[in-house]
Amino acid sequence: MASKKLSKAKFLSEDLNELLNESQFLKDSPTPKKGAKRQRNDLTEEEGIAKLIGHYQSNSKKKKLEVNVEACKESRQKILDVMSHQLDTRKERSDNLLKSLSEVMTQLEADCNAMKDNEKKLEHLTGAVVKCMQQATTAHKQKLKALKDIHNSFKKQCEEMEADHKAETDKLAEELEDDIKKLQQKLISETKRSGWENLRRTIFHAMQNDF
Repeated sequence: MASKKLSKAKFLSEDLNELLNESQFLKDSPTPKKGAKRQRNDLTEEEGIAKLIGHYQSNSKKKKLEVNVEACKESRQKILDVMSHQLDTRKERSDNLLKSLSEVMTQLEADCNAMKDNEKKLEHLTGAVVKCMQQATTAHKQKLKALKDIHNSFKKQCEEMEADHKAETDKLAEELEDDIKKLQQKLISETKRSGWENLRRTIFHAMQNDF
């Protein structure tokens, strides 16, 4: 502790000597005269020293104040720089986030519009497909009805034709049977007549031979 006080006193003494040597007050002050005015000069020197000490203390306080003010300014500037950097960083990140969100929202909106368009196209296509299927079903029904009508008509015609052919066949069979009977009778008649003729001839020849 004593060494600190001594060093502090030595420091003050050296500063005082430096101030005394460099002081304009001492340079401009008149050279003291020897003799009876020595006491007055001593008082003047003491006052000058007191003023110098006060001036030094004032300058020291001023310098310390300036140093403190400068340090505060530097600290303030550092804080402002840090805050500005943080604000810039936050602004950049916020802008990037907003940009990304905007891009995502734009893409989602485009996708939503595309889905709506696809839905409309699908509805239109579905309606067209349903209409086409309905038309195809109607056409198939008409074709099926036409085929059924043709089938029924053909079946009826076949049945009628079969009945007609049967009737004609039966009639022809009856006619053939009658013709066969007539032919048989004719053949029998001719056979009989031929037999009688042959018999007559035989008898006639025999009688001629006898006579």
